Amino acid sequence: MKNKSIASGFGIGVIIMAIAAVVALPIRTMQFFTVLEGESGFYREADWSVYLLYGVLALSIVAILVYGIFSRKRLYYSLEVSKRPGMGVISMAAALGVLLDAAFCITSVMKIEEISSGLSTANYVEGMTQGDGVILTAEAVFAVFTSIYLVVLGFSYLSGKTNGSEYRLISLAPVIWSIFRLVYRFKRTISFVRVSDLLFEMIMICFMIMFFFAFAQVNSRVGGKGNEWKIAAYGIPAALLALVCFIPRFIVTITGNAQLLYSYSAAEYCDFGVALFIISAVLTRVTDKLPEAKNEE
Repeated sequence: MKNKSIASGFGIGVIIMAIAAVVALPIRTMQFFTVLEGESGFYREADWSVYLLYGVLALSIVAILVYGIFSRKRLYYSLEVSKRPGMGVISMAAALGVLLDAAFCITSVMKIEEISSGLSTANYVEGMTQGDGVILTAEAVFAVFTSIYLVVLGFSYLSGKTNGSEYRLISLAPVIWSIFRLVYRFKRTISFVRVSDLLFEMIMICFMIMFFFAFAQVNSRVGGKGNEWKIAAYGIPAALLALVCFIPRFIVTITGNAQLLYSYSAAEYCDFGVALFIISAVLTRVTDKLPEAKNEE
């Protein structure tokens, strides 16, 4: 029987994320009711909570990255074929969240078309152009492919008959989906620094791109040797920022205060689903290197 401890796998990195989340989530939720302007997303003032939130997130992300770099020769990604029901269910849930993103994109594109043809004057897509419609269409298409990939991965984990490494081509769909999400946010003519929601989203998506690319390489066995540590080192910061982006907004929404949110940054269920998928992948698949793997090197 293998002895497991907090230091095995990427346990310390996950603990750093958990501590940062415990501190950051209440602060971020409070900010919506105190220092953030509704609709615009600007800070009314930079009080103690702003500096504390940025400090906690910056220090934790740097610590996770440094820990990942120093652990890169120790970490291993398990491709053992076995039943993983927990990760299978989480993969399905993540697929549903990504599919909801596709539905939102399609709805937004339809509204843009209605406005351009003079059939509608909907306010929530005011300022969007045909170029935005093209980007959102591409995002929707690759969101569907990403959902399919997560579903087949989920079935693989539930059945225990495969590790999902055979889905090589479609494994790049989450990377491309995330790239279009980032491009859409880059097109907004507003300060990325002053609107904290937008800043968090862009950093989060950058880490998601790096995580999904490393995951595709390692899980598909295509140039993944030596990249196992990236799954954890890039994935855990992405999960932390995804939780910070989703949970406070979700709380603000269900309490009937949606008007306090930045107009372009609603609670996106895909962020929460992807965060759970990343955490489950790191906790169940990223381990210490097996003796035979060390001997091969």
